Amino acid sequence: MPHVKQTAPPAPGSGRRNLVLAAGAAVLVVAAVVVASLAFRGGDDDASAPTTTTPGGAGALFDGIPQERALLGSPDAPVTLILFEDLQCPICKQFAEEGLPGIVEEYVRPGKVRLRFAGLAFIGPDSEKALLHVVAAGAQGKLWQLTDRLYASQGGENDGWVTDELLERISGELGLDYAKLATDADGQAVLQQANAMATEAEQREVPGTPWFYVQVGGKEPYEVRPGSFAIEEFREILDDALTS
Repeated sequence: MPHVKQTAPPAPGSGRRNLVLAAGAAVLVVAAVVVASLAFRGGDDDASAPTTTTPGGAGALFDGIPQERALLGSPDAPVTLILFEDLQCPICKQFAEEGLPGIVEEYVRPGKVRLRFAGLAFIGPDSEKALLHVVAAGAQGKLWQLTDRLYASQGGENDGWVTDELLERISGELGLDYAKLATDADGQAVLQQANAMATEAEQREVPGTPWFYVQVGGKEPYEVRPGSFAIEEFREILDDALTS
């Protein structure tokens, strides 16, 4: 079944950071709705269970690939895949584990496709804190690594799992300057970037996460709906974009 949540109330004392939540609230009333046609694997068969990312795993996936804040891949890539995600969304975690690695290895690493992370924070306060730190990590060239590690550490929705201790530990493991990360995450520039992502989602009427758009060159992005997170589904979408 699709994962559905109502928008959580702002956290007490979160102040101006609530702008991140408010910017997308008009459209993202039903949160974390997966692509309508998405087919999920059922049951508890261990053979089909996704593998949890371990420390250092993100380096193996993203090592050597150019990063520019929210962008991953060659600036010369003719196609961009835009990913709307909420870091508390369990289906986004599923995509990060099951779908993203194949896309990175087959399309991003060879320079065919560039990825753009468009983070949203509509499930609640933990989403917001995670997003601001992930956006801040972009200034140190490790947005994608921190995103990967936060999905691997994902806890229950709004149970306070996005702690300073967790962020500091992961930062150390990834070689991030945590003092700078924390300062940047609390700054106006990061807030503006996060709000720009929420505004784009509102303008595109993104109904939930994960949600995908493809952009060919400088053309207007168009929505795509893979039937599953299997690489075969994205191969069809991306190959079509590369030949258009």
